[in-house]
Amino acid sequence: MGSFSVTIPAAQLRRGLRPSKRSPRNTGLLIECEGAVGRDGVLQAIDDLTRINTSSITDGFPFPQMFVFTNVIIVCGLKKIYEWVGGALSLKYTAAAAGGTWSAIESGDYIYLTNGSIAVVRDAGSKAYALSSTLPHATAACNFNGQVIIGAPNEDGLGADIMIPAGVLTVTTSQQGSITTT
Repeated sequence: MGSFSVTIPAAQLRRGLRPSKRSPRNTGLLIECEGAVGRDGVLQAIDDLTRINTSSITDGFPFPQMFVFTNVIIVCGLKKIYEWVGGALSLKYTAAAAGGTWSAIESGDYIYLTNGSIAVVRDAGSKAYALSSTLPHATAACNFNGQVIIGAPNEDGLGADIMIPAGVLTVTTSQQGSITTT
């Protein structure tokens, strides 16, 4: 196995990556870039990430869990919810009882967290965390193109409900695995 070197002219680097995999090859656009980004017309190494000190979270695997949202980084232990503020973890909420792993969804500064036993929300205005008495807890949650989908609402880890807007197929599965469509 020999080695070789290739010089890529600055004009080609400025063109950047091809916008789509469907774009034809050999058009002067770059195909792949690992470990670098284009900034100010030049290719630069990616900035080092800051390591978050999570030594205060002593819960076993799979904790701590980290959620990197647009405006905040949340780190969760088994019962505690922290925010990464000013280079340190800041305790924001402690649950009365443990659940499973956390799932979280953001909408701007509003955040919904659930661990299968409780639902905790972060108020968009006050940024305060509180136990929700109106929203269901769930074992899984995701944002699918702006549509929030939760798994096993108010269940003890059994079954899953998926609800899609009216006029679209709704699928409900139960713990026995049957599927009902409407």
